[in-house]
Amino acid sequence: MSLRSVLLALLTLVLTALLVVYAFWQVDLAALAGLLAGGDYRALLPFELLLVAYFILTALRWRLILRPLGRFTLRHVVPPMMIGFGGNNLLPAHLGELVRSIVFALRQDCSRTAVLTTVVLERLLDVFAILMLYTGAAMTLHEFPPSIRAGFWASAVVLGGAALGILAFLRFPHAFVRLWERLSTSLPAKLRALGSRMLLGAEAGLSGLRSPWAVAEMVLHSLLKWLGAAGMVWLSLWAYGEVVHPALAVFVLAVAAIAVTLPSVPGFFGVMQAAFVFALVPFGVSREVALASSVFYLLGQWVPVTVTGVAFFVATGIGLRRMRAEVEQS
Repeated sequence: MSLRSVLLALLTLVLTALLVVYAFWQVDLAALAGLLAGGDYRALLPFELLLVAYFILTALRWRLILRPLGRFTLRHVVPPMMIGFGGNNLLPAHLGELVRSIVFALRQDCSRTAVLTTVVLERLLDVFAILMLYTGAAMTLHEFPPSIRAGFWASAVVLGGAALGILAFLRFPHAFVRLWERLSTSLPAKLRALGSRMLLGAEAGLSGLRSPWAVAEMVLHSLLKWLGAAGMVWLSLWAYGEVVHPALAVFVLAVAAIAVTLPSVPGFFGVMQAAFVFALVPFGVSREVALASSVFYLLGQWVPVTVTGVAFFVATGIGLRRMRAEVEQS
């Protein structure tokens, strides 16, 4: 294990420990246990239905993003997609995204770089949709802490810059390749060639953005799936007797989405609990209810997604040893 990997692992463990301490600070553990034991778990059925809808919309969107690489059906995209999400629950540093790209590229004989670029585009669309929903929630709820409001505006600026960069790249891809070749003259020839291939592969992966109608459909899928996820947050709170404004559920979802980008242990345990406490306590929700709902929200997804992802991975016949070798080569 390299020094960088060791330092990242230590950072992850320290950050997770700090978030757990923050989430459970001054929590009445007996009250929390009582909430978990006495929750209204009828909420689980609509929760899981929304989860299924979430992944159907995600698969439809990914199929649309992948269109420049070929015409794929849901049978092509769902197994690697679920393998990736399941991998994120079991592997550190969001490595499930890389595993997902490798599985799809191997099975469909596509460029790994192009496939991975489509996954990056998915994340950008997710951030864009969440920021749009947050803006709507902010117009309804006027009591957001100023620091949180400022943080989201900063995220919007970063997203806007990324969008402009992608548009420029799509308009002048070969200019970006020439710029890379000019700036990388001091690098080894193999590394320079690899960078050029990655840029050209990224062009193929992002070329779907050239169609305004395709972009509109991608954004619609993104908004609908994250609205469903906000509904899952609302149900998680309802299960423990807390009926909140839908806009607050959107806000919790936005905080959680940002929180899971932090270095965290597989499955986002600790990070999700801190996100719920951070988002809900300022609005009068007790720490115990916030923690109980975070457990409901996390496990309600983690168990079915992980089981499904592992089952699909076993069905591929790739095996852990080969997958490890493929990841190391990527």
